[in-house]
Amino acid sequence: MAKQGFKFWFQASRNPALGQSLTPYILGMLFALSAWIYNPQVSFNPLGLILGLLGFLGVGAAHTGINLLDDYFDYTRGAVAQREALIDGGFRARLLKCAYIESGEATAKETRNMGCLFVSFALICGVIIFVCGLIFLGYDWRYLVAFIVLGFLLGVMYSGPPLRLSYHGFGEVVVGIVFGALIAIPAYYVCTARLDAGIVWASIPCGLLTMNIVNTHAIMDFESDKAADRTTFVVLLGSKMAGFWVDIVLLLASYGCIVVGVILGALPVSTLVVLITIPVAVGFLRLVRLYVTHPDQEETPRWWMGRFTQWEAYKKAGIEWFMLRWALARNLLMQFVMIIAVTSLLGFNWYLS
Repeated sequence: MAKQGFKFWFQASRNPALGQSLTPYILGMLFALSAWIYNPQVSFNPLGLILGLLGFLGVGAAHTGINLLDDYFDYTRGAVAQREALIDGGFRARLLKCAYIESGEATAKETRNMGCLFVSFALICGVIIFVCGLIFLGYDWRYLVAFIVLGFLLGVMYSGPPLRLSYHGFGEVVVGIVFGALIAIPAYYVCTARLDAGIVWASIPCGLLTMNIVNTHAIMDFESDKAADRTTFVVLLGSKMAGFWVDIVLLLASYGCIVVGVILGALPVSTLVVLITIPVAVGFLRLVRLYVTHPDQEETPRWWMGRFTQWEAYKKAGIEWFMLRWALARNLLMQFVMIIAVTSLLGFNWYLS
């Protein structure tokens, strides 16, 4: 870990964002548990559970490493310096990214090396799962190769050369694919060695809600992204209000997917319990619209938004306006997905429908 320890790099990697990757993985594992309980065609195998837990560690390491590499690419490309210039010019911009590099606590080179180390650990986990699954669980190697290669390439190319997808309007789509289908479905497959319509259908709103997080992020970073020549979908649309309407579409599509999935028999009726989170989604949209129309109006966390244990620290850093909306979008994702996962355990013989 060079001159810094694991705790430093874990915090530097924006670890609160890990919920975006670990939540869909937990979704896949809980759907596997539901299959083990209710589907007679799926027998429980302890090795599947062990490999599933190893995959959980691998996904966490991959997300940590990719975030560090994202910092490295942004810093070396000059995006952080451009953000500072915006603040000096009077614009409201979030100055938190790469702060540990700016302060001299770590160098850009060390950040790159640590990012590669975490990603390498994730790849080792993937290799172990690949080999053990092929030998003992009868995995189809084509599925595994597709999951690992596609996830790795999309993750690294998100902000890294040569594609730099997040700089050309594809960042939100990449995030929606990776943090939806490419995490939830492999988690289920690693545990059960099979694919089922239920997990495929449930992964769709998972990806859409993660896109909502990134899109909301882009709404609040609109000016700084434009200055850094980072073409997010909001920048492509040309206004923060247009980005707000994208949030509305993503949330409507997320709830719609569950309703349609139940109608088609791909999801159990019990998953409709997720509709109780609609008031949280409405409250979230109100906050985003308030930022677009009255960005200087102060708001504070409410009980229904979830925990904000570092609120005072956010205020001191001057980023409370950003973290309130970002964290609420993340909390909505976690509430939504965990309700689907837990209520799937109440679905009884829905796998046979």
